[in-house]
Amino acid sequence: MPFMPTPLSIPLGAIPLGRRTLATMATATLLAPATAAAQQGARPAAAEGMRGRVAALRLGANLERWFPIAANNHARRLGPTWWTAFRAAGFDHVRMFVPKVEETGGGPEVPELFREATADAVAAGLTVLLGLADTYYETSPWNEANWRAFDQRARLMADGTDPAWVALAPLNEPAFDNTAAWRPMREQMLTRLRSVAPRHTLAWGGREWCSWRSLLEIEPPADRNTIAEVHDYQGGDTAAVEWRFNDVAAWRTKHGVPVVVSELGGAFTAAADVPAWAADLRQSLPVLARLRLPATLWAFTHGGHWRLQDGEAPRPKAALAAAIAVRR
Repeated sequence: MPFMPTPLSIPLGAIPLGRRTLATMATATLLAPATAAAQQGARPAAAEGMRGRVAALRLGANLERWFPIAANNHARRLGPTWWTAFRAAGFDHVRMFVPKVEETGGGPEVPELFREATADAVAAGLTVLLGLADTYYETSPWNEANWRAFDQRARLMADGTDPAWVALAPLNEPAFDNTAAWRPMREQMLTRLRSVAPRHTLAWGGREWCSWRSLLEIEPPADRNTIAEVHDYQGGDTAAVEWRFNDVAAWRTKHGVPVVVSELGGAFTAAADVPAWAADLRQSLPVLARLRLPATLWAFTHGGHWRLQDGEAPRPKAALAAAIAVRR
């Protein structure tokens, strides 16, 4: 999510008991004989099949930060019933990303719980866009601990998720001054992830918090089994939305790379104003549908702003459910 840093709602790194609980849950999961996805039987091959799956998606939502694995400082598993209800609410995909290392610690416990949540989502029939890290700021390069955690998460998710249903992203959002600086870092991250995930489709975005402008500035990587992400928080009327996304669709056609609008909110002024946000979605979603651009709403569970969720239920608020019905 661009330009509005928000505090993590579940600071598990500061809660030793929470960490021990996470470790216990993760150990139990690691000892399980198979993931829920594997229990469903053989899946189709990944590569072009997954790229085609992503291109055909319609509407999804982000489960922000800690919600997929914890609530009120307690680790918990949402479970198959929750994910099935989430899909029944009209979503065909979900996007999640593992929080920053400074909050999770460098061990496998928290990433393993995200892997478990991914398996449950896939078992419910949802395509999953899964990020390995939150942000990378050009002005604050990752240290050795960040890179070690990145490699650990990459191996875990590559080995433990189904490439026919899960796309892996090295990063949620980059923040670089220019594309010339971002491009080599994008290549380094994708190459590092590809070395352990040969079959997964990989996702990446432009240097400016995955903005549509910064996507247009950059060529796709040489790795053809990738998709591009765009994040948008501008709102506006139909003409304004078309002006932005016609160019995104043209970029997709030119390069032959599927594009998903993997964070779509209303304008920043509508962040805590549900009627205004619903009005923005009524403008933007039909345009994205016409352009065949999948939309992943920000966010189903965000703490105070752009929150779709009706209380703790796996369904959107009524006003927002009506606004997003066009993409169901």
